[in-house]
Amino acid sequence: MLNTKIAMGAALGGAFILGAVAVGFSSAQSDRSSQATSNATQDDGATHAPKESEKLSTSFSDLQEDEIREVVRAYLLDNPEVIIEAVNLYSARQQAADDERTRQLIAENIDMLMDPSTSYVAGKNPDKAKVAVIELYDYHCGYCKRAAGLVQNMTKADEDVKVVFRELPILREESGYAAEMALAARAQGKFLDFHFAMLDASGVLTKDRVQKIARDQGLDVGKLEATIESDGIVDIIGGNHSLAAAVGIDYTPAFIIASTDGSFVEIISGFQPGLVREAINEAKKAAG
Repeated sequence: MLNTKIAMGAALGGAFILGAVAVGFSSAQSDRSSQATSNATQDDGATHAPKESEKLSTSFSDLQEDEIREVVRAYLLDNPEVIIEAVNLYSARQQAADDERTRQLIAENIDMLMDPSTSYVAGKNPDKAKVAVIELYDYHCGYCKRAAGLVQNMTKADEDVKVVFRELPILREESGYAAEMALAARAQGKFLDFHFAMLDASGVLTKDRVQKIARDQGLDVGKLEATIESDGIVDIIGGNHSLAAAVGIDYTPAFIIASTDGSFVEIISGFQPGLVREAINEAKKAAG
C-alpha cells in the first residue's frame, strides 16, 4: 500500500511538472515576445543586459499554479492509464531492486545459512552436492505443509542437491516448542521422521500433541527436552530469526536455492514447485 501511494505521488508529481513546463514555456514565450517588441522600439540600437525584473522567474504565481493544476487534471482525465502504468512500473522496479538486495545479502551470509551445526542437512550425498536448497519454515504454515512432499523428494532424488532445514517459528506461540523439539531430534537420529510427521499433522501443535507425535516416531521425549537445554537449541532458533531478518525474510516457507560455490543465489517465497525446480537447474548450470 505504501509503495503504491509513493508511485501515485510520483506520477502526479511528474504530471504536475509537465504542466509546469507547459505553463512555464508559454509564459517564457510571452515574456520573450514582449522583450523583443520592447527592444525593437529602442532607437539607440544599444544592447541592454536584462534587468532583474525582466529575468524569467523560476517560481509560479497562484494563477500559474491554478493553470498547472488544470493542465494536469485535463491530462489525467484524458489519460488515466498513465497513473496505472506509473504504479506498475514503479512497483516492478522496486521489486527488482529489493530482490537484488536480498540476493546480495544471502550471498554474503550463505556459509551461515548452510551451516549444519545450526540446521539439519539431508540429501543423497550432501558432502558432494552442488546445490543447496535452504528452507525456512513453520510447523503451522499451510504452504510449508503443502511443500513437504516436494522437499522430501529432494532429499532422496538428486545427489547434486542437498536440503538445509532451518526452523523459523513465526506464526504461533506453539510453533516455538515444535521447532525446539524438532532440532533436538537430531541427537536421536530422527529429525526427518519427526519433521514430516509434524508437517503432516493438522490443527494446533500443542505441547501434548508434539510430545505424542515424538513418541509415535520412537523418540524419547525426556531426552529431547534435555537436549533442548544442553545443546543451546533456543539460541540456535534465535539465530535463525536474526539470520532471516538480516537477509530480509519474514515469511514461510522461504526457499533459498544456491550453488554451493556461491555462483548462483535465488529466493522463492511460498509454495511454487515449478520455480524451485527451475532455480535448482539454473544453480546446477552455474556450478558447472
